[in-house]
Amino acid sequence: MLFGVCTTAGLLKSASFSKRVRQLEGFTGALDSIATEIRYFAAPLEDIMAKCDALPEYGELRVFGLCRKIFMEERDFPAAWEKALGQAKPSLALDAGDHEALSWFGRVLGTTDVDGQTANCARYGELLRQRLERAREDRARRGKMYTSLGVLAGIFLVVILF
Repeated sequence: MLFGVCTTAGLLKSASFSKRVRQLEGFTGALDSIATEIRYFAAPLEDIMAKCDALPEYGELRVFGLCRKIFMEERDFPAAWEKALGQAKPSLALDAGDHEALSWFGRVLGTTDVDGQTANCARYGELLRQRLERAREDRARRGKMYTSLGVLAGIFLVVILF
């Protein structure tokens, strides 16, 4: 039983690295989609959030649906984005830097003209791509380490206790 618990703990930690990569990929894709919606369709933010929420590749992120709901009630996009990020945080595998980048993105979105908003999407999209690259490296390097550590800790405890 100890072996199983330790191995599972290692596998769960390793899976969190994969989840972070998947979510960062989703957010970078979403920022590209948001920029396209703003530039070519001049869509309002609530429609953009609804469209992102409806797409299956962003479904795990939950931020877009929450943001739209809060925005429809309060009519303050930066505050709605911040609250949505806070509410979705327990289901996200993002680190503090990822969360901060997304927070800053939302503070500016909807506050400038079309060119400013698309530049904001491009700027934070690039920042998230850099973070995504580091997350992929972490997944490759540290993911295997945590899996091995879980198995080895389980074996160690079984040998010591029995």
